[in-house]
Amino acid sequence: MKLLAGIEQPDEGAISVNGGAVLIPNPRAALSAGIAIVHQELSLFPSLGVTENIMIGQEPRRGRFWIDKVAMRKRARDLLDSLGATDIDTSSTVGDLPLAQAQLVEIAKALSTDPSVLILDEPTSALSITEVEHLLSVIDRLRKRGASIVFISHRFSEIERIADRVTILRSGEKAGEFRPGTFNRDEALALMLGETWRKELSTRSAEAFTGDAEATVLQVDDLTLVPHFADIDFKLRRGEILGFTGLEGQGQKELLFAIFGLFRKGLHGKITVGGDHLLPRHPRESISAGIALIPDDRKTLGGFLNLSISENIAITVLESLRSALIINRRAEADLVDGYIRRLSIKCTSSAVSLGSLSGGNQQKVVVAKWLARKAPVYMFCDPTRGVDAGARAELFAVIRELAASGSAILFYSTDLSEFAQLCNRVLVFRDGRVSGTLDGPEIVEQNILDLSFKEAVHDAA
Repeated sequence: MKLLAGIEQPDEGAISVNGGAVLIPNPRAALSAGIAIVHQELSLFPSLGVTENIMIGQEPRRGRFWIDKVAMRKRARDLLDSLGATDIDTSSTVGDLPLAQAQLVEIAKALSTDPSVLILDEPTSALSITEVEHLLSVIDRLRKRGASIVFISHRFSEIERIADRVTILRSGEKAGEFRPGTFNRDEALALMLGETWRKELSTRSAEAFTGDAEATVLQVDDLTLVPHFADIDFKLRRGEILGFTGLEGQGQKELLFAIFGLFRKGLHGKITVGGDHLLPRHPRESISAGIALIPDDRKTLGGFLNLSISENIAITVLESLRSALIINRRAEADLVDGYIRRLSIKCTSSAVSLGSLSGGNQQKVVVAKWLARKAPVYMFCDPTRGVDAGARAELFAVIRELAASGSAILFYSTDLSEFAQLCNRVLVFRDGRVSGTLDGPEIVEQNILDLSFKEAVHDAA
């Protein structure tokens, strides 16, 4: 997709648009050829407003010199409304928006050029069910108007809903193709991953927790953070994988962030870790207590894109790698190389920047950073957002390995199908409260959806 967007240049071959050969030496040439791309990692300017981001480079003019700001705001508003994003204020600064809203701004920016070819790279990874449906409806309308759509997704339900034709890529090569009406999930997984991983992802179902029910590692009592969540109670046991599920935006993510100390004010209740009380106001307090967070936004919260893989992985354990003020580079290299092998991180060297890696490999580096910490509690916040099925299977294997070794796991995902593949127990959230609990074989999408529309209950221990 980077070739079509003019970001990288091909070694050989040709690109044709509407029957004519085109050269795409840069992104401007791609736009001129009618090609627009929505990147998996956002390409917005955090310090600029929503309107400025959507309309940048194509601002309407009044005369030769003056920008027509009224027309610009109207165009931005119309584009957002077409996506169902009526709650996004066009005067807001993009850096202040939640990730899901920023993703919609990115999509509106691509639509602003009225492209004849629209490339969408994992566009729904941060969107709610309602927002996804709005986007798919917009794609339907664009297709009816004659636009050609390249839709990249690892969510098969979206592929089945939107695609006329499906091409499977594996290791940079075409592995197979499905014509209209022939798409099959198991066959697609086998083409993407190989038969062993296909069986792992397609046949695994939830298992009830069989460890020591009294080995509580983390306990939360009456935890409240207005307006995000209220009266949350649960116990997390050694070796257990506990999921937070329900419709998106019901307080699950904010609960993880609060436990990690990302909210400095307004948090009330009690958190107990290993017998010690904690009500963190800063991440260092949670880290010291033995809690690690793998966040959903790896670009801004998970890692340092301009630093090397080695620097990103070692940053959480520098105190164990240094003597006085000198870092033991041999020990650092051994640590980093071990995690690169363990997590199958694809890179030419540990010295390359994190930002040069694919989304899936970036996520593996973020996971490795916290694995090095050997924490008793790991919190995974939508860890497979925007990663391919192979990387997802590998991340799931790591999470299961952590649980088997005795770590306690909290897991949240916007993909409801993942809970049945991974969790022993889930808490279903509605309006910031727990509406029910599902154990083992009870964890199926329909049960989650049923509880997502049920009134909350107070006891989820």
